[in-house]
Amino acid sequence: MEMKPKTAEFWMVIFLYLLPNWKLEAEAKNNFELQTDNFTCSSDDISSSVLKEFTCGISKSTKRRTWHMEFVLEQPVAEHDFFIKIVLPRRRPLPDFVLLNVTTDGCQLLANRNQVPLMRLGRNIMERFSNFPKQCPFKPNFTYYIRGFRLDLNLVPAVDMETPVQIEFSHQNKQQGIRWITGYLMARVQRISEKKRSK
Repeated sequence: MEMKPKTAEFWMVIFLYLLPNWKLEAEAKNNFELQTDNFTCSSDDISSSVLKEFTCGISKSTKRRTWHMEFVLEQPVAEHDFFIKIVLPRRRPLPDFVLLNVTTDGCQLLANRNQVPLMRLGRNIMERFSNFPKQCPFKPNFTYYIRGFRLDLNLVPAVDMETPVQIEFSHQNKQQGIRWITGYLMARVQRISEKKRSK
């Protein structure tokens, strides 16, 4: 089908308008990185009825710091909730900026169904670093892990500011409401130094 002159002109204007914005976003992404400062985890499952063992932490390298988490379940986990909260702390008297505060169905998240775009993107990124199943249940007596995770800001919408970031996420039993594992990540978005950029 041949485009009418007016239609072609319209799409050319749109393209020329979007191109500079796309270039600016790409440059903004390349100028910043997410540096992990600390990562810890805990469990409310005191009786170990769900969670058998777990460990987490960050790598020793200060230049390319990554974080990891491993856990083994005592029993299979099918229906569960996943909670995540992302906060950008601000100086007082300004309140902290809550970027995301969501509780969603854990099985749908594993399958990457019916999720808000940011959650879908997060699940896609996590597949590179974890052996989490793509559907429920989580199996017992099997080591699930997230290893060597380091977020590449080129994979997310453009970032153009330096800011601390606090992330809390947990897997939660639907019936009992027990958070059988919770992770706490302290990080910061910072401008890439000229030394790193030249490498």
